[in-house]
Amino acid sequence: MHHHFVVGTLDAILINAARDLRTQADKVELALAKRVACTQEVTNRLERDLKEVLHNLATVEDLMADLRAAIRRMDIPMKKAQTRLDNRLLRPRVENCRDPPHFGLIEEVKSIGEGTAALQAQLNQAMQSQANLIKARGELEKEIMYKRKSLEIDNERTRKIRSFYPSAAALSGYT
Repeated sequence: MHHHFVVGTLDAILINAARDLRTQADKVELALAKRVACTQEVTNRLERDLKEVLHNLATVEDLMADLRAAIRRMDIPMKKAQTRLDNRLLRPRVENCRDPPHFGLIEEVKSIGEGTAALQAQLNQAMQSQANLIKARGELEKEIMYKRKSLEIDNERTRKIRSFYPSAAALSGYT
């Protein structure tokens, strides 16, 4: 009689332990699924951010090309105005005077120089933006790579191993 009581108690303990193990395994499966979903969501967000950074990078590169072309276009008028001013300064004696046309040429050279300097400043700012975007792109690509590797480990390796976890009945020894 005592033997049947002990066997029944042990059997109940074994069944409860197997049920607890299976419940815990199910909780782990749920937590793993949530982790995979969260990681996938973060990866998707990072990929959208990367796409936006690449678009901004293309825009900045186009702007830089336009600024360089504008600076090159300013070169010919600058040379022309400087040549006219130099030719004016080479005039002999009385003809070499500071009259309104002379001041106009000086103002023209100054104006073109300021315009070129402003374009160069914009180009430098665009180059800094480009460097920042390239750095951001590298960081995003690295982070996406890490997230994809994490997803691969969670999906392919961990889930595959966990798929072999026995059922509650198998844990109880009934299979």
